[in-house]
Amino acid sequence: MKLLRHGGRGFSLFEVIVAVGIFGAAITIMLSLLTALIVSAGKTSDTFVAVRLPDAVELELQQVALAGGFDALASQISRLADPLPATLRLAADRAIERVRTLDYLPAIEAEQIPTASRYFLIEVWRFPAPPLEYSVSGAGIAVQVRVSWPFFSPGASLANPISAREQIVFNLALTR
Repeated sequence: MKLLRHGGRGFSLFEVIVAVGIFGAAITIMLSLLTALIVSAGKTSDTFVAVRLPDAVELELQQVALAGGFDALASQISRLADPLPATLRLAADRAIERVRTLDYLPAIEAEQIPTASRYFLIEVWRFPAPPLEYSVSGAGIAVQVRVSWPFFSPGASLANPISAREQIVFNLALTR
């Protein structure tokens, strides 16, 4: 009995090697992009959290003003200048469960944020010239706030330099 061939032909060894090579290259490229995508997703997540900070910062500054006096708080906040002077600093953990001052009216030990958990550094400056300049007889104070992260990387004992951090800047108005 004679076998009939219907013109069908299998793949040659060369074609199989080329197909496996293309598949391998595609997988390698996708895996190399995965790392960049994960880093990008982390940065986006941190930025999203930082954008939610203004309300928490305002609340903490209002509480500090109530505890120590509005004028005393204003005296702790440096005026904007170039280069930026040291000023009132706050910190927040990565989940923004707490925002606390670092240098002025420290919180009770149980309420403080441990150094290793200080992910966001929040620096506050007041405006140096009218109409936003602080006045003792005024109804409030306008401040500029810079949030930078990561202040302390998880597991690190030293703060990251400002040049290695992401940051956003926003303005707040605190009323008496």
